[in-house]
Amino acid sequence: MQYKWKVVPIQGRQLLDVRQEDLFGDFRLCETYRGGGGYDQFPKIYKKRTSSAIEESELSKQFVVQLYGCPLDCPYCYVTRDGVFGHYVEYTTEELIDAFVASGTRVFHLMGGAPGLYLEHWWRIVDQLPEYAVFHSDLLLVEKDYKKGWFESICKPNVLLAVDIKGVTSEDFLRNTQRHLDWSQLIYNMRVVVESGVEFYITFTNPISQAHLNVFKWEFSSSFGKSIFDDSYVIDLVEYEALKGATNEMS
Repeated sequence: MQYKWKVVPIQGRQLLDVRQEDLFGDFRLCETYRGGGGYDQFPKIYKKRTSSAIEESELSKQFVVQLYGCPLDCPYCYVTRDGVFGHYVEYTTEELIDAFVASGTRVFHLMGGAPGLYLEHWWRIVDQLPEYAVFHSDLLLVEKDYKKGWFESICKPNVLLAVDIKGVTSEDFLRNTQRHLDWSQLIYNMRVVVESGVEFYITFTNPISQAHLNVFKWEFSSSFGKSIFDDSYVIDLVEYEALKGATNEMS
């Protein structure tokens, strides 16, 4: 039996922040530099890390697949509950690849919600991508316990992941996600990612202060080396129309 991906089409409040011309069936097309480049620096980092001949302008155009589900409840999430827990459509890997090719883009961005919930299946997409394509996805380090083999199966030159740190302290994590942080799981998963050899960079969402961010970096550098913070940056939060006057509470 073929594996089926739970894809959440753009729907509900999320439609307030997505241009009609960016809708592509049950998916969307994203120009990451449209807002100025501060939110998503993937194109610049990919060019720096690889010898790819793909222009940065092409890397900024992404085919975005939103997968169902997330263990967090971030009040600033622009995907909104509608885009994370709304009605989903099941797609085979082949159907996703066909849609990606038809989009005319170079970057396949597997997004959420929390795409890390589907980590053990990422290889299915990576293995079937055309030679010209780049795979990009996101990790929270708290979706579930990672396995090194999941990353080794996608450890290829055309793969670059973003590891998003949602809190540099327990209080910070709770403020940003409305969930309690299991530090042992986060550290364990960080170690798995580092030891797997997969290419990644780290982003920080809304850290409580620069001082706390510096302490976090120092502590993690002691365990994993300073290089894990190469190309790291703080994500600038944007006030989206879908979130104005709305709450993102999970039932």
